[in-house]
Amino acid sequence: MPRRLKVATIVPFLHIGGDENRLLAYLAARDADRFDHLVISGCGASREMDDLWGPIRHRFAALDVPLIDLGLPYGFQRLRDASAADRQLGKMQGFARFVQRTARLLREREIDVVDGRGDTGTVVAALAAKLAGTKAVVSTNYFPQVKHAGPRSPAWHLFRGVYGLVDAVVCDSQTCLDAMRRWMLFAPPGYCIPNGIEPPRATRPAQEVAAELGIPAGATVIGQIARIQPYKGQELLLDAASRIMAEVPEAFLLLCGYPSYNQEGLDHRDRLAQMIAASGMGDRIRLVPYPGPVGDVWPLVDIHAHPTLLDSSPIALLEGMSVGKPAVTTRVGGIHELILDGETGIVLPRSDAGLLSEALLRLLRQPGEAARLGRNAQARYRAGYTSRVMAGRIEDLFEQVHASPRGRVAQAA
Repeated sequence: MPRRLKVATIVPFLHIGGDENRLLAYLAARDADRFDHLVISGCGASREMDDLWGPIRHRFAALDVPLIDLGLPYGFQRLRDASAADRQLGKMQGFARFVQRTARLLREREIDVVDGRGDTGTVVAALAAKLAGTKAVVSTNYFPQVKHAGPRSPAWHLFRGVYGLVDAVVCDSQTCLDAMRRWMLFAPPGYCIPNGIEPPRATRPAQEVAAELGIPAGATVIGQIARIQPYKGQELLLDAASRIMAEVPEAFLLLCGYPSYNQEGLDHRDRLAQMIAASGMGDRIRLVPYPGPVGDVWPLVDIHAHPTLLDSSPIALLEGMSVGKPAVTTRVGGIHELILDGETGIVLPRSDAGLLSEALLRLLRQPGEAARLGRNAQARYRAGYTSRVMAGRIEDLFEQVHASPRGRVAQAA
């Protein structure tokens, strides 16, 4: 029997989020007869951070995949009261330790392929692999966050250049893959591997969860299940809600998620709470996290709203498709590759609260149309977006990269 290929995935931390859910879906569907997988997390477990950003480690523990914490402190946690210079120095020191400790693990475990997830995971994977002599490096990314920052910082240039050390880059949409490769200084071969999941399953009765979240019986729920951060479009949805609530008395808005991993996310959550209080609609809008399985929340949603301003191919849209929810979303990134306008959902221009309210009102007033979109969405999910389909494509790429003489494989057609 051939030796299993040893793969190490590098992440900075583990909390509830789209990237973590993508990784979970892959690991749950992996071929354990062909691959020996390991996850390396820079930051260790933290109750304080779990309370802020959502616990997810227990789900990794259930997969029987070794998880190694390097024990690095959270920069957000340790440096929040420090000066700008001290924060920058602390981040650089933490990053250097992350690379060094990861390289040591790669050597000790004799890793064949390193999978760097996101910006930080990719940079650490690429540099650590060079130090350890690991041949093959794959970056799984969706859009480098740093390229959307203001000034061209040293980190921005580092991220653009480090892809020259990567053997293949994976993205979940062709649109964002093409944009990323244009942005990189030395673009590796690119592969579009759409996300795949298993339908989220409820573990509690819907009525019990609705009561816990404060959703009244008989409400028609417009729901967004997403991280609370500015580019996810929650403010736009609140702007649209005023007209919707005035015209449909039974309509209810649920914004369910944890804030993003920084002060910006916490500030955004507080700003949304203030907007809800000022709107006078606090009895018909809920802004809440949910620490349990997301499958407990989906049965409460009648119409899925995801008016994001910046995304590639959100996991939340795929989850909604898998459970037959009609989606109203925006044409950004690769969303139009996943949601077919008029067939499996409604795809709008970004940043237009008027069009958003009209689309949501249309589905509220035409439940038959909403049901048709939901059925079509579920059929599209079943045809090509399961976790096993995604895992098989990723595993094939791991084997190709490892078998290539220089690690790097040919550009995908």
